[in-house]
Amino acid sequence: MTYRRQSDDRAALDAIEFDRLNEDEALTVLDNRFVTPAICQKIAQNPRLTSFYSVRLKLVAHRQTPQAFAAKFVHYLYWFDLVRLSVEVTVPAPVRRAIDNQLIARAEELTLGERITSARRCSPALIKVLLFDRDPKVFESLLINSRLREEELLYYASSPNAGPMQLAMLAADTKWSSRYAIRKALAANPLTPRSAAAAQLRYLRAHDLKRIHAHPQTTVYVRRCIERLSSHRPSQASSAPRLKRID
Repeated sequence: MTYRRQSDDRAALDAIEFDRLNEDEALTVLDNRFVTPAICQKIAQNPRLTSFYSVRLKLVAHRQTPQAFAAKFVHYLYWFDLVRLSVEVTVPAPVRRAIDNQLIARAEELTLGERITSARRCSPALIKVLLFDRDPKVFESLLINSRLREEELLYYASSPNAGPMQLAMLAADTKWSSRYAIRKALAANPLTPRSAAAAQLRYLRAHDLKRIHAHPQTTVYVRRCIERLSSHRPSQASSAPRLKRID
């Protein structure tokens, strides 16, 4: 019985008159589990059917759509659909790359609200673009993106182009601020607000404190904090040389 039903479904697909399909019928065909790349291509080549946004969207998302057609229709999708499809694992990787390229190309045209919304769930490719957005609200949204990686935040925390408000947000974030490499980068970056930088010092190893203390761009305030901290660490009193005061 099941085999007969499958055979009937395949036969029905083979008998489709594509020129007579309406929008809903085309979507039904694409939802059929027996649809083939050849059938997807016939729909993709029909200008009347692809004039419907829902059909273009379904073709881009469908694994059976030939990649050349899927990548072509990427250019005609709305931003929020591109962001959603860019992280869908069911979308073939080459199509996701085409989506990422389109997202990056359009990024400068986005409103603040669109950037904030996108930052919460976008792909790694768009994260790299939004990471240095000047508005702190975008960075705040990125911090809750599950695809954000430590190496990207470490790069930002070490950058001379980072924003002080964003660095303060990173220092206050419960998930990321406990990472040693990020603590060290925050303490070493002269753009980090001094209270946030000083709060990282007690978690750092002695040799890292010494390097930060000796760095010419380290602020006087952070140097004084390191000197006070070093003088109160019992393990350093006998084994480590006393830090020289640098003004």
